[in-house]
Amino acid sequence: MKRDFLLFEEKKQWKFNLPLTYFKPISNIISGILTIQQKWERIFNNPAGMITRAYLMEKYGRRKTATLFIPDHILPDPALARTLENLPPQIRLVDPQNRLLGFRLEKGQMFADLDELYGALDGIQDRIIYTAPYKSVRRTYDLVLLNQDEISADLALLQPQAVPCPEGVECFGKHPVFIRGSQQIHNAIFDLTEGPVFLDDDVKILPGSFVKGPAAILNGSMVKAGTRIYNGTTLGPWTKVGGEIKNVLFQGYANKGHDGFLGDSVVGNWCNFGAGSSNSNLKNNYSEIKMWNIGSGGPENTGRMFLGMIMGDHSKCAINTSFNTGTVVGVCANIFTRDFPPKFVSSFNWGGAGFNHDYDLNQALQTARIVYGRRNLDFTEVDEKIFRKVYDMVKEIEINP
Repeated sequence: MKRDFLLFEEKKQWKFNLPLTYFKPISNIISGILTIQQKWERIFNNPAGMITRAYLMEKYGRRKTATLFIPDHILPDPALARTLENLPPQIRLVDPQNRLLGFRLEKGQMFADLDELYGALDGIQDRIIYTAPYKSVRRTYDLVLLNQDEISADLALLQPQAVPCPEGVECFGKHPVFIRGSQQIHNAIFDLTEGPVFLDDDVKILPGSFVKGPAAILNGSMVKAGTRIYNGTTLGPWTKVGGEIKNVLFQGYANKGHDGFLGDSVVGNWCNFGAGSSNSNLKNNYSEIKMWNIGSGGPENTGRMFLGMIMGDHSKCAINTSFNTGTVVGVCANIFTRDFPPKFVSSFNWGGAGFNHDYDLNQALQTARIVYGRRNLDFTEVDEKIFRKVYDMVKEIEINP
């Protein structure tokens, strides 16, 4: 199917997905192999329009005439896509809890901003209730639960060619290996008993590594010697990992290059873990894990027994840092302490004793320019404007526990 459509941020939803959404819309977050926007573009065979917060529009926005409008935290599947495709004009599609899944206008319209879009939505009162299951990212930790299934769903969208077990790899299990582009693999083991392994272009897997599917290693990433990667893990572009990793979604351009365990977690762009750093993903009493939600300003029950941490973009920790179960680290935090960091480390936090030192904005900008340059990327004026805006927003949004 081919459909002109537009993704948009719901008024409060992006706040509930902080810190991952300070620097980008939810639609630009990788889940599985693709971003949410890329998934919709594949399923509708057309580029998406995008309306987001004003300070992100220059980088991520795409004003476009459309009749179909979809909240950008909703993940596509064939049944939901068909329902939206066939939605009558001037109708909202909602779930049984009256949560919006999309709406259609009578005629194509281009909106300047979210206020204009919501003005049009307010004029649509008729609705159809969608009773089938669907997936969405309403909280950051939803990404942890979804990632394993989203790897398989994205493979169905991408339809890469399955290949025989690559040279230099010992494979066992019934699921396939998918390779797109050139690889450098030496003496690795792929466990395909529970799902496939997907390798994008220019991936390097060094000797003695173990990868259990479903797993996805995206372009430019490196798996260091002796690394153990378990099911549900995605290494976003240009990520370098070592140690033991289980069900972790790396957004990309991140380093966890040394020994230490990381499990059931989401790691933002441009993060770095010092050697020996680890996190807990299970409480000693096996009870439900609570996690701080920046948007609501307090801890929330997650319903999860296994949940590690969420780390926002540009955050870093020193060697041998140990993170408690259910920790949230904001953006641009720099953590160094002999003790466990707090379960919520606020953004732009220079995290020594007391965790109450501001990370100077100019120093944070200088570091960002350096790490971009190391990947041959330009840190543009637009990137700097977003950085400065986020620095100001943090002081208004975040509440320290």
